[in-house]
Amino acid sequence: MTGSREAPPTGPLASFARTADFWARALAIYAGYKACQAQALALRALGWSEERLKSEHWARQHSQAAEQMYGLCVGLRGFYLKTGQFLGARGDFVPEQICRKLSLLHDQVPPMPAEQARVVIERELGAPLESVFEWIELEEPLGSASISQVHKAKLRCERRRRRDRPFLRPVWDLLRGGYSPDIASGSPPVDMQVACEQGPKDGVVAVKVQYPDALPTMALDLSNIRLAAAFLSKTEIRFDLVSAVDELAAQIRLEFDFRREARIMDAVARQFQKLNHRIEVPRSVMGMVTDRLLVMNFLDGVPITRLERHTQNLSEATKRLAAKRILSRVSEAYGRMLLLDGLFQADGHPGNILVMKGGKIGLIDYGQSKRLPDSYRAAFARLVTELGSGDEQKIAAALGSLGIVTEREEPRLQAKLAYGMFDTSGKADPFDPDSPIKQMGIQKFPPDMFFVLRVVQLLRGLASGMKVSDFSSAKQWAPYAKEASRQLRDVPLPASLSAHVYGLP
Repeated sequence: MTGSREAPPTGPLASFARTADFWARALAIYAGYKACQAQALALRALGWSEERLKSEHWARQHSQAAEQMYGLCVGLRGFYLKTGQFLGARGDFVPEQICRKLSLLHDQVPPMPAEQARVVIERELGAPLESVFEWIELEEPLGSASISQVHKAKLRCERRRRRDRPFLRPVWDLLRGGYSPDIASGSPPVDMQVACEQGPKDGVVAVKVQYPDALPTMALDLSNIRLAAAFLSKTEIRFDLVSAVDELAAQIRLEFDFRREARIMDAVARQFQKLNHRIEVPRSVMGMVTDRLLVMNFLDGVPITRLERHTQNLSEATKRLAAKRILSRVSEAYGRMLLLDGLFQADGHPGNILVMKGGKIGLIDYGQSKRLPDSYRAAFARLVTELGSGDEQKIAAALGSLGIVTEREEPRLQAKLAYGMFDTSGKADPFDPDSPIKQMGIQKFPPDMFFVLRVVQLLRGLASGMKVSDFSSAKQWAPYAKEASRQLRDVPLPASLSAHVYGLP
């Protein structure tokens, strides 16, 4: 990891400069592609084959754009970094050169300087680091992203024998209503006795700390992305990208509330408590959660982005078997969250997935989480069931019951669209002239389903990157869809709830 994150400048002039910087970089990338398209037409007329255009002409443009995109994401960070992380996971349609470069954003982002991290953590805990941790790795964070970074540490706990614990302490705890996870608010200092009693047995934790002044920067970035989305919706992609950005904006603001993240993370951990031999979710350490700091138990695993270098010595057959097993477990986790409970981790990129000992999966980072309303959960369960049937008429009807409205009714294309959006066995390349989005377009798309769409695209990107070609998330999720349909049989479907559906003006 090279370089470090500097605190963003603030004020109207700084905002203007940042906006100008984004548009200068973005328009340079766009103009490069439009020029390349024009040149490709001329070269085709001169007799260049499609293969030669791809391997020589377009490959050169993709490599140049990859460097430009990476420079934009790392140079400006903020929401642009999140966008780059998403594109870096989409090997199924993003050009290889761009995907390979942007995949570095999943776990190789320049962090906040160690001294700045120390100041923020001490302010939030209301105590010197040395009184809270035996050690903390400030110089080398576990990971750094758009709004926060994470450090490995060990709690400073007195090694006392069990009988040394005050006999009346449990009774006193009960009488006073127990300890609240909101004790640590920067002042008074954190209660180490509670943290040590309720935290991990080995005391090893992950400390997530929020960057100062990140929210105003993110809000500015979203306004620029919204303008870009409106432009692309009218010129390149017949899809309501603006509503997608609006839904992201609503979720991003929630991501800055680490208390909320801790509650959701603990709730999801309880979902998987009986499956923790296959899927594990961190739990917050009681008394060590504030608005800008979250301490949780440390999951010891390898980011899925680095898995390949840890399996180099395995045979190809073993690699394929391991890849299928890991992908299946990641998909299982998301299928259970989406269909059986509705509360799910919505920040879908590979940097948030760990592969642990024995092939167990660790899911981290719950800042961007969402609860899918029961009406949409019921409709999505119906769609997953129909995707398994293969009946185009029924799939088109199920797609409509979600509130997704296409420019025209054509079951064959609507079914193809449904597979592309909501099953990993389909294909969703918005730039492919033969894609259903290009052929008929989408007039209305429910904001509540954008993050479900994002989850499926994550899984498809993983399948492509792991070279698993015969995987269907809809097929794996069929039992969960059946159970969800049983639970929600009396819930009205969202097609009748027009207030939840937003269309293009």
